Amino acid sequence: MQRKTRTTAICVMLGVTATCLLIARPTLGAPEADDGLSDEFALLQDDLDSDEVESSSKHRQSIFWSPSAITVFTREDIIASGATTLVDLLRRVPGFDIYEVKPFFPLVGARALTDDSTNLVLLIVDGREALIELIGFPIWAALSFDLLEVERVEVLRGPGSTLYGSNALAGVVSITTMSEEEKVSSDILVSGGEDGGLRLFGMVRGGADLGEGRLSYGVSLGKEEQFSSSDRQTAGLRVFYRSHGRVRYRTGEQLDLSLHYGVVSAEGMMQMYFGDLHCTDVTTFFVMGQAKTHFTDWMRFKAQLYYSHYSAEFHVRNPIYSYGVWVADVPDFHANTPTVDGQLQLDMQALEELLIILGANIRYSHLSAESLLPRELSELRGAALAHLQWTPWKTLQLTAGLRVDLNSETEAAISPRTVVVYRPWQSQSFRLGYSLAFRKPSFVEGRMHFDITSYNPAFPEVVDKLAEQFGNEELGNEKVHSIEFGWRGWFFEDSLRMSLDLFYNFYRDIITFKAVLPYEFGFPDIESSTFQFVAEGTGANAFGGEMEVAWHVSREWSFWLNVGLRSVTAQDSGQELIGEPRLRINAGGRFDSQSGVLIDLALHYVSAYERNLIIPDEPFADPIQTTLGNTAIMIGRLAYRIQAGDRLGLETGFTLRVPLGAEFREHPGLKASAGRLANWQSDFGGQMIMRRVSLYFRAKF
Repeated sequence: MQRKTRTTAICVMLGVTATCLLIARPTLGAPEADDGLSDEFALLQDDLDSDEVESSSKHRQSIFWSPSAITVFTREDIIASGATTLVDLLRRVPGFDIYEVKPFFPLVGARALTDDSTNLVLLIVDGREALIELIGFPIWAALSFDLLEVERVEVLRGPGSTLYGSNALAGVVSITTMSEEEKVSSDILVSGGEDGGLRLFGMVRGGADLGEGRLSYGVSLGKEEQFSSSDRQTAGLRVFYRSHGRVRYRTGEQLDLSLHYGVVSAEGMMQMYFGDLHCTDVTTFFVMGQAKTHFTDWMRFKAQLYYSHYSAEFHVRNPIYSYGVWVADVPDFHANTPTVDGQLQLDMQALEELLIILGANIRYSHLSAESLLPRELSELRGAALAHLQWTPWKTLQLTAGLRVDLNSETEAAISPRTVVVYRPWQSQSFRLGYSLAFRKPSFVEGRMHFDITSYNPAFPEVVDKLAEQFGNEELGNEKVHSIEFGWRGWFFEDSLRMSLDLFYNFYRDIITFKAVLPYEFGFPDIESSTFQFVAEGTGANAFGGEMEVAWHVSREWSFWLNVGLRSVTAQDSGQELIGEPRLRINAGGRFDSQSGVLIDLALHYVSAYERNLIIPDEPFADPIQTTLGNTAIMIGRLAYRIQAGDRLGLETGFTLRVPLGAEFREHPGLKASAGRLANWQSDFGGQMIMRRVSLYFRAKF
């Protein structure tokens, strides 16, 4: 594929960045810029300090007391990084798996079993689960907010079902957006680059005193476009419009009321188990209300209610073939999925040494879809949790938690957790814990079947077969038992920060997709075929660890490094599973003069591994084992900042994402053939990772 001509500016920029490979900033709890106008792009921190976390126990506490392995990105980390999407930012998290299958469809996982879906990591935005009930995971590349709106990202590495329920099997990504501003401020960004990359963003925030409290607001609008390097037609385009906003009124800690909304309109390509899907008319909308109050000095209450609605048209690119014989066409379908969710949380400091958190959650989801069977599906879920933290001694904290999840359509789940944290010194702590997490089957996996109308007359039985297969009502929950050990230490007045986390995970009842079509007398035996999600008692064991080092040399210079190492074996045979890279290394550094030059680079390396590729023309044939990995990609930013007066801040520069060495795929894929795929002028499966450089301009006033 012919690449665009390099401009002189890009050549100069690449030459500079090549000499600065390890200049960036640590991702783990890095020191933040001073308050005030010394950093024209710094915003007011809403609540948490740089050494505090909240998502690992649903209350504010020192990172040294966190009962889970956790990585924190502050606003300064986010803005200075070369990441233009949330997914590229998450590449910096140790042990996380990131695969860009399509610009519209990246996969996000952690520690093990990141395959063709991304349903093991839960995404939470301002307290709301940002997933699509139809498929059981979010579209990570098409969210209602821009990365510039994000104030803080806390990444809980490891199971989190005790606090968050389903889908928190491998980790939780908790995002806080839109801090408050003392005065009205605006933020705009215009960016354009290779492969049709376009990013437009604008945000306005402000506030005013009202009665005994303060009323604040924020609203944003944005547009993004990005062609796939392997899909040249419109079908390969990621394009979406989005808007996001919040109105908040609070009177100190006595009362905190807020109303949030978000909307996304998108189009792009997804990869599913039977081939690629062209998704059009994709619309996601949500509105959420939150209320927080302190009844007394020792009791806090929080309530949350949101409504979300997802709809889309799905156009299936690949018919079902078997050894060159056309069997049937998978129909295009339209789906609507509204969800209503309510949550309550009560925090009680029962004793000075004992914190009790009680919570309840109820959710109703509905699915209506054309060309699917049944046409209507619904699900009612309820949950209750209890979380206790007891500090019997100044250096010891005991955490115990239990959550019970009930479901009208699938089995119930119990998720316990117990953790001991020992903090012998102020800047060091040790952690040992056990937890059990689960993931429920999504609508697609558990109950969705196809209404086949176009099929080979020689195989009429395929109609009844796919009317009862694909989805599998017999599926239970996926489960993981996890044993973890962690150590965290800060040295030299907190300028050097280190952590080590080890885990041993036992995955059980893993849900996979199975396609088997036996032959009898030379013809496909449709009656005996299997084309659906199964568990079949499958299991795997994963052992590994993650290490992080962050060195803040000075206000301007900082460096970071993290390593993720793991081994994943089958439960029954003990053989190593394919699709699991043993080693991931992320490293980088930053030079940030606050007003002047900014250089932030991150290098991401993945060791070699094997993964199966199912040929879309032959989904029932044996998959092709494909070698991936031993690859590296560099993501960075080179910019210049200036401060013009007390209010105006300007920044211009380049963001880049460049494969080091030959172009490669992060997920198995095929070049377009002369047959059906060529009609799309595109590859199937994972796209090629190619150089992507963008020029941008940003202003805050």
